[in-house]
Amino acid sequence: MKFKKSLNNNIALAEDDEGCEVIVIGTGIGFKKAKGQYLDRNQIQKMFRIEANDKYQRIEQFFHDIPLQIIDITDQIIEIGQEKIGKKLNSSILLTLADHIHFALERHKSGMDVQNPLHWDIRHLYPVEYRVGEQAVDRINEAFHVTMSASEASSIALHFVNSQLDSGSMNQTIKITKMINESLEIMSHHFGIALDKESVNYSRFITHLRYFIVRQMNREVLSFKDQHFLYDVLSERYPSSFQCAQDIKEFMERQHEFTITPDEMVYLMIHIERVTSHSDAN
Repeated sequence: MKFKKSLNNNIALAEDDEGCEVIVIGTGIGFKKAKGQYLDRNQIQKMFRIEANDKYQRIEQFFHDIPLQIIDITDQIIEIGQEKIGKKLNSSILLTLADHIHFALERHKSGMDVQNPLHWDIRHLYPVEYRVGEQAVDRINEAFHVTMSASEASSIALHFVNSQLDSGSMNQTIKITKMINESLEIMSHHFGIALDKESVNYSRFITHLRYFIVRQMNREVLSFKDQHFLYDVLSERYPSSFQCAQDIKEFMERQHEFTITPDEMVYLMIHIERVTSHSDAN
């Protein structure tokens, strides 16, 4: 691995054996090194690959502005999330989450804790990611000797949701969360039941809604052969679930200008039927 540029005494830009740019972290690794000099791998404590869609100037500024302790804690939190969620996360989460934690700590020290208005929704819509957020807050509080509010767990959880969806921005992830909530409210009103938020079917339904909304936002059309036949069969067999799916469709088309195909309706009906057939009446 060849040294390219020092970002500070402990962080450097390097080139790996495949010719890809990476950020390496290690005590004194950026101190008095010459360009092209081979680095001692035993000196490297952490390494981050610079992805093609990341601008180098942004990376350099990030490692210049964010304290190494915050980067280290963020990396630990990402490892926890990766294990708990069990899915590949977008590599940019290191940048976005460390930046978030940095400013959250600054706000907290200034007595400006911000309450997340979606705290309750995130806690119930994304339970796995929320538990990661809770563990993250515990780590942060212990490492920096602070007591951050419980709602910070939901803000951190959203970073893990966003990293899985690769939706492009946190604002888009927040929009998706609100749309999921709108769909659940339509269901609750239609069926007059309390959904079992601990059930496997509920978890699957939330996941389906997430990717359903992402497809709509990206204008991706889901289309399969012979789905029209299945659409006719399901709409007759499960009339209440069909009407609920129809209500969601009309709302999404009216409020968000979605175009929902019969193929999408098939999957929506199936998930609605599954999640409502095992729920308790109020």
